[in-house]
Amino acid sequence: MSINVQINTDEVQRSTDVTILCKMGNGLTVTTQGEYEVAADILTQVKNRYKELDGQRKEITKPIDTAKKSVMDMFRVPLGLLEKAESSIKRMMINYTEEQERIAREEQLKLQRLAEKEAEAERKRIQAQIERAQASGKTEKAEALQEKIEAVKVMEVPVIAPVIETPKGVSFREQWSVLVVDANLIPREYMLPDLPALNKIAQATKGSIVIPGVKFHSEKILSSRG
Repeated sequence: MSINVQINTDEVQRSTDVTILCKMGNGLTVTTQGEYEVAADILTQVKNRYKELDGQRKEITKPIDTAKKSVMDMFRVPLGLLEKAESSIKRMMINYTEEQERIAREEQLKLQRLAEKEAEAERKRIQAQIERAQASGKTEKAEALQEKIEAVKVMEVPVIAPVIETPKGVSFREQWSVLVVDANLIPREYMLPDLPALNKIAQATKGSIVIPGVKFHSEKILSSRG
């Protein structure tokens, strides 16, 4: 694919008239009707010159843009398919990782429950001894056993890590985000006004309605036909 662009550098680089027009425009004062009309005339010249240069620019860039579009169209389908494949593979790998983490959590929870069950069984065994000692009038032994039952602790269980060998070049990171469950409870500092919607209302009603916390205003925009 080849691109043949002819650029008239002399015309593009010719900026004398542009410089003059800009100086004339920047040096204007509009305090009388005559100056107002002069400003309108210079504005027309400025817009016409802009259109001329912009037209030349588009003549140069149009074939480039066309070529770029062709290239983008050429690669759009295969790149899209590869993106979908990448997303699918990543999702499957994440699912596998999350499943292994779930299995590890369940295994650790089982060990924790077993440790708690064993501790509870030991407390019940000692409690039975306390009751027998109290029934026999062995107060000192009962008190000693009470201290022993209070010393029974749940045995710490080892941390169960998921069985995953991460392949070379693969890494994970956590990306946190929020889900809004009740917008009314969100603190004010985290709320942003819907400016596009408010501006549409302002344009449609010309500020004739009242919205608390909002002040409508207008500004004149001058247009000129070249």
